[in-house]
Amino acid sequence: MFSFPEILVFITKYSVYKISNRGFKSLPQVISQIEFEEGEKPIYFTGTKNYSGHLIVAFQNGKAGKISMTAFQTEHNRKKLKNAYNDESKLVFIEHIENDIDLVALSSINKVVLFNTSMIKPVDSRTTKGVQVMKQKDNSFMTKIKKLNQVKLQDAEYYRKKESLNQFGYYLKQGDEI
Repeated sequence: MFSFPEILVFITKYSVYKISNRGFKSLPQVISQIEFEEGEKPIYFTGTKNYSGHLIVAFQNGKAGKISMTAFQTEHNRKKLKNAYNDESKLVFIEHIENDIDLVALSSINKVVLFNTSMIKPVDSRTTKGVQVMKQKDNSFMTKIKKLNQVKLQDAEYYRKKESLNQFGYYLKQGDEI
């Protein structure tokens, strides 16, 4: 991240700060450049040179969006962009990707869905509501999403939904960890 000319700092208040990299070597150096408003806290950092790739966002309501990074590019040197991501449901995952990846979603009732981000159509709107990747059942909600390489699943493909998104998923098998 510190090798990129611009660092994006996403915060709890649905905004993003854009910081020009002046040779920063640590996150505290980046944070010291921001005059946070009351209640704002950093939740995700990423670097960019040409605004390539996508920002994956996922929410407690089971939806996930794939925002083109160009949506965060501005003509003027603005330090803060409001409405950096949707505020209708609690954010449970955010990640800048260059290439599509496999993600594992877990619900509050231990249902699991494995999907690839290629199944989510990219959009230019920062406030996209996303598409349903995990159906809610019995008042459940999505608690987290992790990259496939961050979890321990004996048979990951068991949880994969190939035909479409918007699935209930399968119960987490004994011995598997997310």
